Amino acid sequence: MAGYQELGSVTQTGVSDAQAQVNPFLLGTGWDVIFTPVAWATDLTNFEVYQISLDGPIGSSVWMLINRQPWNYVGQGWLNYNDPIQPVQLRQTDEVEFCWNVAAVNGPYNRTSNILPTVTCWLRAPMAGP
Repeated sequence: MAGYQELGSVTQTGVSDAQAQVNPFLLGTGWDVIFTPVAWATDLTNFEVYQISLDGPIGSSVWMLINRQPWNYVGQGWLNYNDPIQPVQLRQTDEVEFCWNVAAVNGPYNRTSNILPTVTCWLRAPMAGP
């Protein structure tokens, strides 16, 4: 079995859905964290996201979309999502959106009542081999 080439991590912070208009919970008012193809910063055609760290408002949930199509629902929008057995398979042209079920609010942000959502994706690519 071939190993994996670690590609590091990519982190993005939340923006109001008023800009993106993709949030299935709160269209135009919810929180989104969006990884565009530019965010992946890779010249690989295919890669995997094997670990995702979510940090958002306590009590929230998150829809994860790939190219604006629902892919996964995370019941607690402030936890890690980890399934290295079934990583998220992506192409360098894919966009991934995380949409929270709480309304976007203005700063100042803090660690308890007014959290600006942040997502970190850990990337890897299968190494070629026998």
